[in-house]
Amino acid sequence: MYKKLNKYVKTLIFFMLLVSVLYLPRLAHAAENRSIWQKRQENIENKTSTLKPTQETLQNIINPLDIRVPEQYGTIIETHKGSSGKLIVHIQDAHANYEGQKSVANILESLINDYDLELVLKEGQTTDSNFRHLRTRASSMEVREWAAEKLLKEATIAGEDYLDITSDYDFTLQGVEDKTLYEENKTLFWKVEKVRDLARPYIEKLIVASDALKTHVYNDELLELDTKKKNYENENIDLLAYYDYMYKKAEEREIPMYVFPNFGNLIKANDIEKKIDLVKVRTGEASTEEMKLYNEYMELSNDLNINELFKEEPFLEETLRDDLAETTDQKALLKISKALSIVKNLLNVKAVPEEYKYFTDNRDGFNPQAWTNFLKGKSQELNLSLDIPNNFYIISDNLPKIEEFYGVAEERNKVFVRKAKHYVDKNNVQIAALIAGGFHTPRLTQLLDQEGFSYVVISPKVTTKTDDNLYRSTLKRD
Repeated sequence: MYKKLNKYVKTLIFFMLLVSVLYLPRLAHAAENRSIWQKRQENIENKTSTLKPTQETLQNIINPLDIRVPEQYGTIIETHKGSSGKLIVHIQDAHANYEGQKSVANILESLINDYDLELVLKEGQTTDSNFRHLRTRASSMEVREWAAEKLLKEATIAGEDYLDITSDYDFTLQGVEDKTLYEENKTLFWKVEKVRDLARPYIEKLIVASDALKTHVYNDELLELDTKKKNYENENIDLLAYYDYMYKKAEEREIPMYVFPNFGNLIKANDIEKKIDLVKVRTGEASTEEMKLYNEYMELSNDLNINELFKEEPFLEETLRDDLAETTDQKALLKISKALSIVKNLLNVKAVPEEYKYFTDNRDGFNPQAWTNFLKGKSQELNLSLDIPNNFYIISDNLPKIEEFYGVAEERNKVFVRKAKHYVDKNNVQIAALIAGGFHTPRLTQLLDQEGFSYVVISPKVTTKTDDNLYRSTLKRD
């Protein structure tokens, strides 16, 4: 989901930066207004800037919105300003991907040079061990670079280690793992891997069967919503088009939209944006009515919380489905389809926190035998020849292993944040990098927010496919 959101967020950033950099500074009466992107959380006050930070900026609390990284190395995909004055730059680890690890090294170098980064925290390690001894043992920088390249290609070291070996920067590398939890999580990972290989064909066949039944069971409006959702997931329509559809459908069904305030702000702001002539606003030629629209637009922008908007999406989808479903069969098929989608993501280690929470809160609804019985029964009733396998035990017998894996992963996330807080305080720094896989990102950002941290999430540039066999071999080495 996050990749699709990022495309729209980038568009949003570009437009709002254009407004703030080119127009707003020239409008005395609008100088206190802030952009949508700048209002990702409440009371973010400083405008973004494309300039490198001055020493005066570095001496003050670093605003996460001021963080920049060279676009050839990575993309900032999420930003949040907390209350503690401490900033965590979460770099998503591209495990065992040579290009991705070089990007991580370059991102870190940029942060060291531009923001005085001194502390780098990393998953997969419990201590502050490093490869710095190679700096003195190698006869020259060329030898250091040669050794680092070889080790990086073998995935023996990661991007932060590469930078440590090939530079003279004075920064601290510190692991944030709990050894017992880490080893337990690895053991469970291999168990889930085995389950996934067995369970994937079963889940895929049930998804195909449930999709085939939808055309016979769902009403027209449920089918339309389901089609829109699939088009959105397949990137045939963008986020804004999908959100606009859901918003208008909710209004049509008289669903109270005050429960989804950010949806309302986004759609209204987008509608008004189409009517704004920024050139007239900048030159003072806008009419009273045009300025009224502009001020309304900025007010809506200020009240839009991007992070909360993304949380409202699944809630609104669920509300719409429940409202549109008219029969017992429709409601049953909706629940089965959702459960199948979540189990698929759980098996692929791609479930987001909201999906895992739904799984734990609705455990009785994750009954593979009941899914099979319902799908078979409807298939026979409708004279359909659907391939519905009987080996439901592949899922039912192994759901506890999957649940245990995610439970331990959650404990690791808590350890990461607890240790990050400890080492940030111990080293007396305002900014630290935290390198962990993107699997951890959704929950990590929630926990960082709860601890009052500001954070920036950076996705390193990767254009090459990761060698899964190489990645698995690194897990066996640890």
